[in-house]
Amino acid sequence: MAEPRIDGSTIDKLIEVFGVKVDLTEELKVSKLSEDARVFRVNGFPRDCEVYIVDTLAGRDIACHPHIVGEELSRLCLEAAEEAVKAIIELTPIEEYGGDAIVFEHVLRAAPGYRLHEALRSFGIDFREVWIRPKYITPSYRDHEEAGEKSLEIVYEDFSDLPRRECLLVIKPDTEASGRTGQISLRRLAEVAEEKNSALQELIIYGFISEPGLKRIYQTAKNLGFEKIYFFAIGNLTALCHNQYDMPLYGPDESFYAETRRMRLIGGIADYKTFERYLPKYIPGADQPGDWSARQTSVFTGYDYEPGGIEKHLKNSIELIERIWNLSKKEEWFMPFHEKAIKDELELLREALNKYQPT
Repeated sequence: MAEPRIDGSTIDKLIEVFGVKVDLTEELKVSKLSEDARVFRVNGFPRDCEVYIVDTLAGRDIACHPHIVGEELSRLCLEAAEEAVKAIIELTPIEEYGGDAIVFEHVLRAAPGYRLHEALRSFGIDFREVWIRPKYITPSYRDHEEAGEKSLEIVYEDFSDLPRRECLLVIKPDTEASGRTGQISLRRLAEVAEEKNSALQELIIYGFISEPGLKRIYQTAKNLGFEKIYFFAIGNLTALCHNQYDMPLYGPDESFYAETRRMRLIGGIADYKTFERYLPKYIPGADQPGDWSARQTSVFTGYDYEPGGIEKHLKNSIELIERIWNLSKKEEWFMPFHEKAIKDELELLREALNKYQPT
């Protein structure tokens, strides 16, 4: 079905109302990208911090459609990761490092679901693998503001494959909302690297990344001694809601409204063409990655595999979208295509929930 055509004046109005930054991107030519894929450099960061956005239809579908879970999510993640790897190979010195000098840090439980490790291997990139599981010791769904850094602890790690006496390129895919789990994961890796007399040279981050999360990870990496940091964000650099969890492209901050009963409108960083491509499908204020562990069929804990929590994710998504709808529907910026996106997604979420609920 053809997507609704949204006129330029409406797009420009939404960009202005939500403060979406569309003037920082520069499209790059990356060889062998699929027809629907685009890569943008994001300007305005320090010279030792290269920031890129990888815009694909697979990434858009993951971001706009929380009903996509399980095997379909896994398939789309691999598609998105394969396009990202083409950009990583072309825009970073990864091929200059031998396999023993490349360390892939798996942040459990959720990050392996991005499937970047599989995509890298399919392009002939070899690496060492290390594992870490930072965990909020209090329940943290949609509440990383209260569940602060002090409540994070490492409940599993395996750095046995981290090499000795090497200059390392580290790859770490994950969802970087507040950046706190990334921060603790990198700090622990740095401690082990020092014990093994290895030096941290360059860092590659991939996944859904918020602008505040990026800044936290960048500063942490610099403090740990990384000389160059590369970020490859899926679709956009997201805004970050008051709860330090939800990562919208643009929209009302539902968590801020729930706490203060005041409206706060936020927007991320995206290329204009990407923003235009997301508009017909994206629900303003919705969390693009959602609960990344819960969207997966199963996740690795370090000891074994356990169910991700798809039913819980679908129920939570329905509740959040309904709250966003009630919050937004009388606002001047709210358009018929927003209502259509909401109704369509709620229907798809309920259909998916029927499949996963026990009968």
